Amino acid sequence: MKIVLITIIGIAAVLALGFLVMRTGQKENVRERTDAVRRDGAFSIFQRQLDGRPVFAMIDMDLRDSPDRQTLPFFLSLSSPLIDPTSDGLPTRSDADSLNAWEDAVEAQLRSVGKVAFVGRVTWDGHRELLYYVESQQPAVEALKKLSDSHVTRSFEFVCERDEKWKKAEFWLNRP
Repeated sequence: MKIVLITIIGIAAVLALGFLVMRTGQKENVRERTDAVRRDGAFSIFQRQLDGRPVFAMIDMDLRDSPDRQTLPFFLSLSSPLIDPTSDGLPTRSDADSLNAWEDAVEAQLRSVGKVAFVGRVTWDGHRELLYYVESQQPAVEALKKLSDSHVTRSFEFVCERDEKWKKAEFWLNRP
């Protein structure tokens, strides 16, 4: 009887410890997911190696099945060189504020001229690339030219092209 009681107590202790460990892990995962959720979607973070250098991407996976895709036929890619990147081609802490300000300015300009979906951003080899789909090409291009010419933010280049089937974003949106 004593052995059965000790065995039951031992099993209960192991289960309690397992539950505690599992619960702590769930809280950490929730915290990570919460950090990755922005006002317009659920973002996933991807890290890969390309040509021996790290690639970091933050992609809005909610856009996979978004009904808004039909109303946003123009793909927009903006690229800015990093200021004094690390040896891995990633931004330094001091450049992070500048990148955030640039991204906020780009988003404000684009939202001021029409409907827009922020697909995500990719950082690799000393560059940050922002990926969007927009409703209308001409207003978006004019707004970005105005922002670029104002020299208020960092320098950047951009390309805007028709992509009704979202083929340009397919690589990122169809990641497992």
